[in-house]
Amino acid sequence: MLLFSGMAVHEFMEKFSTNEACYEYLAQLKWQNAYICSPCAYAKYGKGGLPSARRCSKCGYDESPTAGTLFHKLKFEIKKAFWIVYQVISQKQGVSAMQLSRDLDLRKNTAWGFKRKVQEMMQSTENFALTGNIEVDETYIGGYDEGEKGRSLEEKTPVVIALEIRGEQLGRAYATQIENCSGQELRKIFEKHIDNEAFIKTDKWRGYLPLKESYPHLEQEKSDKKQNFQRMHQPISNLKSWLRGTHRWCSHKHTQAYLDEFHYRFNRRSFPESMFEKLILRMLNHKPLIYKELVGYVP
Repeated sequence: MLLFSGMAVHEFMEKFSTNEACYEYLAQLKWQNAYICSPCAYAKYGKGGLPSARRCSKCGYDESPTAGTLFHKLKFEIKKAFWIVYQVISQKQGVSAMQLSRDLDLRKNTAWGFKRKVQEMMQSTENFALTGNIEVDETYIGGYDEGEKGRSLEEKTPVVIALEIRGEQLGRAYATQIENCSGQELRKIFEKHIDNEAFIKTDKWRGYLPLKESYPHLEQEKSDKKQNFQRMHQPISNLKSWLRGTHRWCSHKHTQAYLDEFHYRFNRRSFPESMFEKLILRMLNHKPLIYKELVGYVP
């Protein structure tokens, strides 16, 4: 089984030039370990009626590679969906829904909706905490959101960022949307992403004081007009520039999705060749999402 692992555009276009090639790729990934019929759990199959589908030899259930996944009931060609995934992970500056809409001749909301599905799969698994030397700082981002009709301006959203420092290099980083800069809200990123034995440096903001009981190596240092914490200022600046340049900001409601997208790429910058396949796998292993769920609809 030869799966795509390269990131070059020409390789991508050659590998996934047809819908049939995309369906076959999904089938190889979905059933790479073994085929198990969803309704009856039988392990033998024949060729299904749909592209790359498999029909259970016992109950006759015909399952498409996209069934029960985030590719379920697409409103456009599967090769366009692959292109959106590829663009989101391979473009250093990201890609906006407006640009995808123009490039693929899709309605803007359709492009935005599928891109939001991709962003949902870019959330951290929270399985690997930051360790060693960590810097934590809070900042504010926000404004226009590309998925909202009229792009109404909203107030900026507070965000707290944690960054690993590995000698002269930057390690992994995570960002969490918060309601305010209280100790209770700041604790969210600590509990999700930071090991209790990490050596953490923050500024003198009093919101960090209650965290010292749980994180004994937390030290506070007075901020000196950005002369210290310089390592942290670089990714914060890059994050804000990315939002302003590509997405023209985002609303409070969808801030975390954009934070997840940015840091998914940042944390995998040393091995971009694996991002596409791993993201497609996440999408195959996730139940379908409808548009109302993506926009945060509350009945």
